[in-house]
Amino acid sequence: MSGKAGIPFKVRVYSVLIQLIVGILGCTYRICHFEGEERFEKLDSKSGPVILSAWHNRIFYFSILIRKRLIEKGVKIAMMSSLSKDGEIGAIFGKRIGARVVRGSASRGGTEGFRRFYRLMKKEGCSTIILPDGSKGPIYEAKMGVAMLAKLTGSPVVPMSYSANRYWRVRSWDKLIIPKPFARISIEIGEDIFVDREVDDEGLERCRKQIERTLNELNTRASRCFENKG
Repeated sequence: MSGKAGIPFKVRVYSVLIQLIVGILGCTYRICHFEGEERFEKLDSKSGPVILSAWHNRIFYFSILIRKRLIEKGVKIAMMSSLSKDGEIGAIFGKRIGARVVRGSASRGGTEGFRRFYRLMKKEGCSTIILPDGSKGPIYEAKMGVAMLAKLTGSPVVPMSYSANRYWRVRSWDKLIIPKPFARISIEIGEDIFVDREVDDEGLERCRKQIERTLNELNTRASRCFENKG
């Protein structure tokens, strides 16, 4: 059985359930540490588009934060969702929270996806959400796409990470982190990373490694907030 525009009924139900779960859990979380909060709050359409970048397994809480702190303020956000069945759920969820959704991935439709990202950023001033380890991993290894998009658009990469004092780990390739109800959240927003438009392939690789290294460092810093605290 299919729904509107050929979307299977089950997919639409799953997307609604996910939105309900995210919404309910999100109401119980408390931020106990937010490094870079002032810079994050200043992100808006007037300051120009940015490339919000976080590891794939951090997307659960950041979907809450980005909706509350950016999308609900009127900041235009675009996200990529893979062409798989799971990606269909992600696409519906993204639209429900107010994001512009671009379909594609590093392996299927990614080139066209990045072209659409480029157009959305340059012509409509949309900021984008990019998960550097892609839709299939390997975990914590950045693909070249983020650095390339930053080079083409001239927009900065804003690296992000978070941790929680209590969370579940999903048995998936990315080991998705889902904070448990009433968890305390530690957020780290890194300094902007710019990629020169004239950089060569070797320089682009250095930028890719910088993004990867920075995100892993932010992971460590976010987790450190809860060390030795029971």
